[in-house]
Amino acid sequence: MGLQTTVLDNGIRITTESNPNVRSVSLGVWVKAGSRQDPPDRAGIAHFTEHMMFKGTKKRTAFQIAKEIDALGGVLNAHTTKEYSAYYVKVLDEHLENALDVLGDIFLNSEFRPEELEKEREVVLQEIRMTEDTPDDYVTQLFSMAFFHNTPLGVSILGYPSTVKGFTREHIINFIDQAYVPDSIVIAGAGSLDHARIVDIVGPQVETFNRSYYPNNTVKTPPMGGGILAQHKELEQVHITMGTHGPGVTDNKRWTYIVLNTLLGGGMSSMLFQEARERLGIVYSIYSYLSSYEDCGALAVYAGTTLDHVNQTIEVIVNQMARLKRGDLSEIKLDDIKAQIKGHLLLARESTENRMATLAKNEIYYHRDIPIDEVIEKIDSVTTQDLVKLAREIFVEDKITLVALGKVDDAQLRRSLIL
Repeated sequence: MGLQTTVLDNGIRITTESNPNVRSVSLGVWVKAGSRQDPPDRAGIAHFTEHMMFKGTKKRTAFQIAKEIDALGGVLNAHTTKEYSAYYVKVLDEHLENALDVLGDIFLNSEFRPEELEKEREVVLQEIRMTEDTPDDYVTQLFSMAFFHNTPLGVSILGYPSTVKGFTREHIINFIDQAYVPDSIVIAGAGSLDHARIVDIVGPQVETFNRSYYPNNTVKTPPMGGGILAQHKELEQVHITMGTHGPGVTDNKRWTYIVLNTLLGGGMSSMLFQEARERLGIVYSIYSYLSSYEDCGALAVYAGTTLDHVNQTIEVIVNQMARLKRGDLSEIKLDDIKAQIKGHLLLARESTENRMATLAKNEIYYHRDIPIDEVIEKIDSVTTQDLVKLAREIFVEDKITLVALGKVDDAQLRRSLIL
């Protein structure tokens, strides 16, 4: 295996890791331009731009793009997050050059034809409706809106019907011209590949990128936490998300957060799962998760339960948080939690797609790869005292946001949220 990075003259970074023990290659173009970079009156434009990249170029129709990748037995996909957009392929090594031709074509030569724009507008509007009809997704979105308040991190990645309906071809082109700049672009690859060959193929394609840095790529840390929101919806269950301050991706405490999150709700042996599902049987699904961004983040708990168990479920979450603050971990082996985390990390490295994504995100946020040995060392260094100290800092009422979706009201939630 070999990790190599090349910085082109215009600032675009190409980082790859060769693994001769696999036949697959995953390679992607990652751009530090997500919904956080959406102009205030164009929420969802980053996500809409990602969709339109697949709708035809100067030499390929949308059908031809899909057909060529299918003929290689490969995968061509993309996604948009709060802080970046990614376009990537996964193919057998023998098909890499053909796949790169398609990927480069959509990234550099998409035409954003008006007739395709109108069709894709309807697709994205359907995606928004589908999210609203998927309660566990929708409550997560509502939590972000409530936790990060009226700031870019609180805005839906998909945008809203009112903004999506107004997008034009000029809006897309302006967003690309401003946000897709060399300093924001990382090309990452992992698998059966040769770094020098990747640079030889990709370098000439992207060396013409010479746009200046987009000032909206700078970030301003938003206010976070506090408040209760009950969104009424006629559902059989009530979906709950309760969260507090989490780590930014460069926060030195992020390793403690990772262990704390795993301990609290990171699997079937976690405190929340064992108490709420196994012992009490009041939920089917309950877990905690971390959302980390450049400068801030959230640690949140999701649970789905029936209306008559809402109060009890919230009480379980509150009680487990209080237990962590007291340091009541006598029945928990911290080494087992760390082994679980390390196992997941090591298994993920066996996927070229996961490894490609890790390389890209490390380059975007840290400008270097973080060796797995360094990560394991940081995880192993977390102590019980670190966990208790962090729990006491973050599990306090003024940092907590509680959101519920279903047949529930604010008053019912307030009665349960006593930290």
